[in-house]
Amino acid sequence: MRYLHVCSNEKFIPDYIDFINRNFDSDEHKFLVIKSSKYEIEKNEQVVVIDNVKDSIRLLNKHMKESKKIIFHSLINTHLIYFLFIHKSFLRKTYWVVWGADLYTYQNKSRNFKEYLKHSLRKFVYSRIHGIVTHIYGDYELAKKWYGVKGEYFYSFMYPSNLYKEYSLEPKKEEETTFIQVGNSADPSNNHLEIFEKLSGYKNENIKIFCPLSYGNSKYRDEIIKSGKEIFHDKFEPFIDFLPFEEYLDILGRTDIAIFNHKRQQAMGNITTLLGLGKKVYIRDDITTWGVYIKYGIKLYETNSSLNNLFEKMDKKIICENIKKIKEIFSEEKLIDDLDSIFKS
Repeated sequence: MRYLHVCSNEKFIPDYIDFINRNFDSDEHKFLVIKSSKYEIEKNEQVVVIDNVKDSIRLLNKHMKESKKIIFHSLINTHLIYFLFIHKSFLRKTYWVVWGADLYTYQNKSRNFKEYLKHSLRKFVYSRIHGIVTHIYGDYELAKKWYGVKGEYFYSFMYPSNLYKEYSLEPKKEEETTFIQVGNSADPSNNHLEIFEKLSGYKNENIKIFCPLSYGNSKYRDEIIKSGKEIFHDKFEPFIDFLPFEEYLDILGRTDIAIFNHKRQQAMGNITTLLGLGKKVYIRDDITTWGVYIKYGIKLYETNSSLNNLFEKMDKKIICENIKKIKEIFSEEKLIDDLDSIFKS
């Protein structure tokens, strides 16, 4: 075993493991997966599932010693930070795949002394990590600014969930309902209510509001459903059950406009898929994600605007350009090459 992957069991991790096994030598990769009550994952010799980090320190230490490289898929877990602070020697062969929340914990540092202490430990660990992996260079810049990161930058969008997806769409008739997706989960970082307020002026139009709420905070989810139904009545449709990928892709295919109001990098898989389907996508222009797409000449719209241009049709030439660029940037060949560069570095 040359490469140890440490991750929590998020919905896209099983597909990532399959992708690695199809395109690389599976004997060289081991996955230490922190159990989740939300998603199932199959255990085998290659995939070791643990209940939590705190009770698995010896196992963690053993596998890290045996590996040539350690790849952390997010470093949000505080017990992993404590572990790496104590076992500093591992940091020389450690790669941090930035997910977003692990980076933006910086914004909690001034809440109280406990959070400041956590920040100090993160800063110590992050600043000594060998490699930082993200396809958003702005996040790497923030890691340097906030945590004094000195590790090498590696570009990769990492997960098959971000790949361009072919999907056949039926032509839409002018008089048909306009389907608007708001957010991608029941996490409060979606800031749904701000968007509901902006969309309330269109509640008498021929629209349908989609809200994927299958994972996240259950209390927040219930608040969003209540507000959505109060404002939009039967034009509001929440999705609270986890859907198989093909069913979710079908919903994205029916979507005309998607609005994301995250105030940090998030929902990249959704955004990429929607752009690849030729959809009109709104995100905030003050987050690092915006710069990624603008760099490649991809047309986006600003969430932090009045949304007065909501029903303006996209030029067909722009739609075709967006699809073409997403297809090139988020191709399977590109992902294989980027991962290969990380493994061989």
